[in-house]
Amino acid sequence: MPRPGRAQLKLSKERRQSSGRQARLKGLGGGLMGGALGLYLGWLLAWPQNAGVVGARIALALRGALGHSAWLLPLSLLGILARKAARKDAARRSLLWVSLAAALASAAALLGLLASLLGASPATWGGAVGNRLQGLLVNIFGAFGAFLVAAPFLLVALNILYGLDYLEGVKTLVRFLRDDFSEWRQERQSVAQKLREAKAAAALPKPAPAPSAPGRAAPPPKPLSSSAEPVESAPNFGKPSRQAAADAAQTAPRRRPPDPASPYASYLAPRADLLDLPKNQTGSGKPPLVEIEATSRRLEKTLNDFGISAAVVGVTPGPVITRYELEPAAGVKVSSIVARESDIALALKAKGIRLLAPIPGKGAVGVEIPNPRPAFVVLRELLERGALGPKDPLTSFILGLSSDGEQRTADLQKMPHLLVAGATNSGKSVFLHVMILSILYRARPDELKFVMIDPKRLEMTFYNGIPHLFDPTASPENASVITSAKHARQALDALVRFMDARYEKFAKWGVRNIDSYNQEADRRGEAREYFVIVVIDELADLMLLSRDSVETAIQRLAQMARAVGIHLVLSTQRPSVDVITGVIKANLPCRVALQVISRIDSKVILDSSGAESLQGRGDLLFLAAGAQKPERCQGAYVSEEEIRRVAAHLVEQGGPSYAPWEAAPSALSADLGPHGVAPEEFARALKLILERRRVSQDLLKSQFGSSARATNLLSLLEVKGLIHKPDGSNRWEIRFDQIEDCLKKNFSNAPGTPAP
Repeated sequence: MPRPGRAQLKLSKERRQSSGRQARLKGLGGGLMGGALGLYLGWLLAWPQNAGVVGARIALALRGALGHSAWLLPLSLLGILARKAARKDAARRSLLWVSLAAALASAAALLGLLASLLGASPATWGGAVGNRLQGLLVNIFGAFGAFLVAAPFLLVALNILYGLDYLEGVKTLVRFLRDDFSEWRQERQSVAQKLREAKAAAALPKPAPAPSAPGRAAPPPKPLSSSAEPVESAPNFGKPSRQAAADAAQTAPRRRPPDPASPYASYLAPRADLLDLPKNQTGSGKPPLVEIEATSRRLEKTLNDFGISAAVVGVTPGPVITRYELEPAAGVKVSSIVARESDIALALKAKGIRLLAPIPGKGAVGVEIPNPRPAFVVLRELLERGALGPKDPLTSFILGLSSDGEQRTADLQKMPHLLVAGATNSGKSVFLHVMILSILYRARPDELKFVMIDPKRLEMTFYNGIPHLFDPTASPENASVITSAKHARQALDALVRFMDARYEKFAKWGVRNIDSYNQEADRRGEAREYFVIVVIDELADLMLLSRDSVETAIQRLAQMARAVGIHLVLSTQRPSVDVITGVIKANLPCRVALQVISRIDSKVILDSSGAESLQGRGDLLFLAAGAQKPERCQGAYVSEEEIRRVAAHLVEQGGPSYAPWEAAPSALSADLGPHGVAPEEFARALKLILERRRVSQDLLKSQFGSSARATNLLSLLEVKGLIHKPDGSNRWEIRFDQIEDCLKKNFSNAPGTPAP
């Protein structure tokens, strides 16, 4: 077939251009005529008296046939014209005319139905067509059924004529109402926060500067000395007036003032000005409403791009993170949203997000996104806001700020023990310092004491010499922060004996716990017992060097020490199963997880993931006893210089002082010392022999992990006459009766000991 020539191609191109010009002219002419017709019909219906004879008759005919629904005719013509002018997709011409007829008929029928329900004339509202159609539909379907038949026809016809998207309209309305409600709630929270700050500022006057000592230069702005009045019932947060102290004493729980003969009779609690205020934080904290709205839209769009229909139904802005509440559409699985965690973080350009699926008590999925400019939370600010009041127990401490900016505290008596774990530089040690300082600011040395164990020799040594120190293995003048693993093991063993001694004392008085004992002591005029908080900064080092004895002592203390006022706070930067064993986890239901490296570490601490998504710098998850999901908080910050200032103030109040207690071990336990065997270790070996009904070096080695220790234990058992190997025999003869008597006599309080 011959190819067309250049002249033919040119002629074909001219014909196409001519045809295109004709189509455009035809479309322009049709558009102008349609627009003119629509405007003319609108003029006729609005002002028939000014439309002339023909126009008045046309208006009368339209009103008579369609009633008020006749207005749809000019509006539909103008709507079609507007869609074509905007070059939006429209239906075919025949479908448009059919849709226009359906819209007019259904609108007339609906107006006729409405008129009949209201007692008006259907012919006036819907015209002759509406009157006839509504009567026909009512006879067939009834009034309600007629409405259900006519309304969908009108909606579908309007969708074809105008291109209406009803679902998008509903979403827009819901979004408008939600944004309006969120803005109202945010303003309400802001006003409430300002009112709380105003009340706190009014209740806490500025602290008076401490006068300098005679013959010395003026102290720096944050002096170490103190000249405020002694505090008996509440800590001194810059309240030197006697009236303020009297008011606090009236609202505080019953706290016995110090004995006049006590070395702490003139004890002064630390002042708030020993801590630093936050620096200028202009532009930090909760994100503005514009950023929240933009993030909400990006979040919804990201999920829609993956075929997940969900809407943001609530926003909770906080000082460090903002939580967006996603409500999935019907049929959307929560797991499909969780699987897109990385995609959401990428779309939002966030350092890391955390999904809470679902939010406890709500039918929504929480998406916690870090704020671009997080706020800096300091301990002094929380203390001055009244995070801990005079009615709170002495063992209460500050956790930080929750995700919605509310102050969060916890009580060791309710826990009753705490496990803190997190990676290096996650804020674990700072959290411990905040806990210790928030307790030191309120408790006198005769009310509460600390046993501090710091194998790293770096974090707890600031507190050497403070009057709150307690060492169950040393006299008060020799009490200090414990830094060696051997001393730590001895201290934990002595604490077990200290606990047993308190139980015996409580049993003699017929009381169940330390609170009941102190009430009875007040009635009898005797000395009260103090709380003891054991803080171990690095549990992994102790478990590595003295695993068996440390784990046994921790187990006994965790199971029984609560009633006698002893509470454990264990901390580690190695959240692995060989450090946080099943025995330790079972007895420490309350846990704090800071940022960790992997999801496995998070599951070791919390039994669930989430800690790997934290931001560090004090960002933490707190799992309370009995809680199903942990709560996210931002921990407060204290610097090394602040700790030194508070510790120096406490050292000025005097050194450690406590009455000696009877903790002498049994005669057998004293005999074990020269052999290098701990009493708990010896008791464990005896119980193992009773349980297995045999003894061998391999059996002891499998339990104690060392051939040398197994050999030492076998020799000690033979020396004590508990086992014997006859001449010419390789089998040990075990004297089970003597072993049971030894356990009952010397280790009656140890778990698993046979009953006497």
